Amino acid sequence: MRRPREQSTPKMSFKTHKLNIASVEIQTALRNVSKSFSHFSLLETGSSLIESPEVLDRYDFLCAGGSVKNFTYPIANSKAWDNLKFHWRLFPSWWFGILSYDVKNALEKSISSRHPSNLNFPEIIFFEPQWVVVSKKGSIQLHIHDSLNYDSEDWWENILRRGEVTKGFDQGTKLFESWGENDYLERAEKIKEWINIGDIYEANLCFPFKGKGDIDRMEVYKRLYSKAKASMAGYFQTPTATLISASPERYLCIRKEGNESLIYSQPIKGTSPRGENHAEDIRHGNDLRNSKKERSENTMIVDIVRNDISRVAKERSVKVDRYLELRKLPTVFHLVSTVHGVLKDNLDWLNTIEATFPMGSMTGAPKIRAMERIDSQEPERRGWYSGALGYVAPNGECDFNVIIRSLMYESKNDRWISWAGSALTMDADPEKEWEEINLKMNAPKHILNFNK
Repeated sequence: MRRPREQSTPKMSFKTHKLNIASVEIQTALRNVSKSFSHFSLLETGSSLIESPEVLDRYDFLCAGGSVKNFTYPIANSKAWDNLKFHWRLFPSWWFGILSYDVKNALEKSISSRHPSNLNFPEIIFFEPQWVVVSKKGSIQLHIHDSLNYDSEDWWENILRRGEVTKGFDQGTKLFESWGENDYLERAEKIKEWINIGDIYEANLCFPFKGKGDIDRMEVYKRLYSKAKASMAGYFQTPTATLISASPERYLCIRKEGNESLIYSQPIKGTSPRGENHAEDIRHGNDLRNSKKERSENTMIVDIVRNDISRVAKERSVKVDRYLELRKLPTVFHLVSTVHGVLKDNLDWLNTIEATFPMGSMTGAPKIRAMERIDSQEPERRGWYSGALGYVAPNGECDFNVIIRSLMYESKNDRWISWAGSALTMDADPEKEWEEINLKMNAPKHILNFNK
């Protein structure tokens, strides 16, 4: 492959500074400057699971702003993917970005999408930031790119100058489902027909909700985060679109331990509402934990994830550390399993994504056939929904969520989009799945239609 011209660009790096400023003060200031940067990302992964602590949540938050260089590919194809790999491997650096669900088309030659792309939501987008802020147990590190002639004091003064207090909502908007209940039930029954004849065993059928309104995006994020307190929340802003994610699910995490790179994935399958009192809460949690259907769905996805990770993991290193854990969030319970393996020598996060994307929890089993059946039934491309948002560090560590429980804003026409879906198996009751989808949409709908 011919190397692009950027290979001659001088290699730059980051200088690290310690900030003696309260973590919450910096976090508030950074939220207030998001609109002043063309590219901006805030990932909050460490402070939400008070009732269900998660050892993989290393950081309170990471934030990145400004763009030294961005890698934007409106259409995900093999050429775009090869180009992305070339650039990061040429000079590993901090990258923040999104892989849309349709990256599947670049990674699996037999897969395609029958619907057109929305070019305002690039199917692959990463940026190398001008600065990165990392908060770990309240201790703050600031990484400033060499192209920015700042020290830490200059940077902080610049952030304070840029800051503006969000004004809140002056109007709300409603999200309307693209399918009515009968539309969903008809397609769900079609999926079940394929399951009953053994064509597939499980499929995640999803559809979008849409609305329109000029609403402050960071204010929406703050309200959604406050309500959902999701463990893999994030805000990602580009010139054409913004992602506001209250995801509870970790798709892929790679951590360095000694000379080894450990791969982690935490698929979620199984959802139940929290109870209105302590007794009801215990009952709902126990019902979910003991549900044959939910346990079966989770088990199938765990098998997919184990198989995917084994493609890049050292022999006999893939393990299910924690199986069918009950995780408590403010509004729902989830069943979560943790799969991990040891990455083979000389492989990296890009190889791991090639082996595992898209995540099994958002497709079905068997994975490729389920993706084909899903595409035949869903009304449009998923785009960013059920893709992944996250970061990569210069040493190759990374952490990506699954883009669910999220809102997407299209700048060109003030359009808001959210998606939801649920897994269908032989035991699934489509009417109950419809109820689960609406449960998942409660928080996004409430946040935008704030007068309700």
